[in-house]
Amino acid sequence: MPRYFRTIFLILMFLSAVAILPLPGEPPQPQTYSVSAVGMGTVESMFSGKESTLKIFRHGPKELIDVSIAPWEANPKGVHTINLFDLQAHKVYMRNVTHSTCSWMRYVSAEMPNYDPIAASASPDFGKLNPNANDTEIVNGIPARIAEVSGPPGQPKARIWIAEKGKFIVKMEMIPPGGAPIKMLEVKQVSFATPLDSNFVTPSNCDTQAQGEMTSTGFSAHAEEHVEAQGTGSANVGTNETHGEATVRISGMAGSQVNPPAPRSPHIGATSPNATSRVVDVRLHLVPDRYEGPCPHQMKLAAEITTNGPGIVWYRFLAGSVSHSPEGSASFSSAGTQTVTTDGTITATPRVPAASFIAIMEDAQGQHGPLNVSSGLVNYNITCTGQAAPVH
Repeated sequence: MPRYFRTIFLILMFLSAVAILPLPGEPPQPQTYSVSAVGMGTVESMFSGKESTLKIFRHGPKELIDVSIAPWEANPKGVHTINLFDLQAHKVYMRNVTHSTCSWMRYVSAEMPNYDPIAASASPDFGKLNPNANDTEIVNGIPARIAEVSGPPGQPKARIWIAEKGKFIVKMEMIPPGGAPIKMLEVKQVSFATPLDSNFVTPSNCDTQAQGEMTSTGFSAHAEEHVEAQGTGSANVGTNETHGEATVRISGMAGSQVNPPAPRSPHIGATSPNATSRVVDVRLHLVPDRYEGPCPHQMKLAAEITTNGPGIVWYRFLAGSVSHSPEGSASFSSAGTQTVTTDGTITATPRVPAASFIAIMEDAQGQHGPLNVSSGLVNYNITCTGQAAPVH
């Protein structure tokens, strides 16, 4: 049975019931501040497997979030995005500095996004976490209390450092079963002085409206690749290879934003409001399902999508540790199951220990909302023990 998740920070995939509410008598969360942080908990890190650097500036109803990842061998340009949120205009301006693009999208939440650890700590989504009064630590000069949370059996555990003054998140770690802790977030510096006005100037040449809507816990999205697989068979989005009666067409689309899945009843299925069919099940398989040996090493990710009728399904592999997390769409002429695959390369023992796959049925206008069906987390079970011999 498919499982449904909701995330901005990857750690919230299994902590969706955790909450941090102000204690009685605590002052409300501040509306003006600057935060610098690092960690693996951003969507950008989830897709790339690399640590992000965040710079956050808020002044009342406006907030700028700057996310960057340093260049690496597979991506010599790195990653750099700047999003400007305006609660009064109900807009977010999204700049991709790396590719010199800009667009805007409707922002429909009344609070700032969960990339902001101060705003996230005030959210009702964080309502039942009680840090240990005796387990304290100073994180980059900020005194904090530590809470430990256990997920379901076989799922990661978490440690969360909560500032004693202000009760906001200053550090988060995810601890996979039998693995080393992964730093999802660490606040390096906080200032409650008013940021420069220049941070909140609406970017020029940003008149293009992106499809969908954004909320504090998720982005809408559209596909970078469109894959049509007619008939019964399978398609590889990396090589265009088909099997059985499948035929494939891939076309590029400019600009994409992440569409994290939201909680949803497993009896409903994933569909846009105006779609006539639904995605009723998705499953993700890793080949090999376990590996220990020299790296780099090749692997394959295969996902099965099942629908209850015809339509076009948008999907995405979330596997930044071994691939570029491709997205695409598969065309169903009738109810059934199709397989889509992508190739990956294991270059090191993954810092993010699991992959997942999400899908949703589009409507007649090619729209899809934030209610996806997810395969759930599938552990890589990968350990690199050395450098593979070069191939001549």
